[in-house]
Amino acid sequence: MDQPTERRSEVSCRCRLSTLAVIEPETELPCTQFLITVESTTFTFNHASDEENDAVSPPTSEYYSHELQLDLLMDENASRATLAEALLSELHCPPELCAAMVDKVANGAVAEEASSRPFSDFMVVHIEACIDVFVEQFGGSEEEEAAAPKFVPASREAISKLETATVEESAVCAVCLEEMAVGSDSTCMPCSHLYHRGCIVEWLEKSRKGGVCPMCRFSLPADLSGCGSGRQTVSSILLPD
Repeated sequence: MDQPTERRSEVSCRCRLSTLAVIEPETELPCTQFLITVESTTFTFNHASDEENDAVSPPTSEYYSHELQLDLLMDENASRATLAEALLSELHCPPELCAAMVDKVANGAVAEEASSRPFSDFMVVHIEACIDVFVEQFGGSEEEEAAAPKFVPASREAISKLETATVEESAVCAVCLEEMAVGSDSTCMPCSHLYHRGCIVEWLEKSRKGGVCPMCRFSLPADLSGCGSGRQTVSSILLPD
């Protein structure tokens, strides 16, 4: 019996920002506030499984929109965490692209505000961020993929060998999107991304994504005996500054 053809995906994206309006509020603000309308469209292209046939099916698309009120100038870390949560839960951004999209939207919004700043500060700057996600799927059909063996979550032995790391700089756990206090203990994946231990253990054991890092998709090895265990000091920020 022929084995199902392995199916793989390649994901890429682009982000465009524009200023819709600069509004002077009726009540005084402590600093400039950002009203960001984020629109995300995912385009999926299915390539033929036959290597001799490079035909591509017409793309399917999914559109999402969400509006956020953020304080990127005075409380940047909390704003980035809120933006990351919206990208993942409301806009269905692929987890492996989330950090890059947070960086582009947040930094782009601040740059847009600086370039369009009026004579008086403490305004509401309404910005639109349009994110296009391109998913190219190669290989077997959806029926073949359904019949293929599913990814097995990480084993308890592999999880138990994950190292403990001290949080040295402000960081956000990408699973629960809560801040990890400086000086606190965290669990470090082999790719150096930090998480609350309870969060990453539950992700690795129960998530449909299996035993991979939520940030970079690093696959947890089945045998970590050569990686050592213990404590290390890691300076790593999951959501870029």
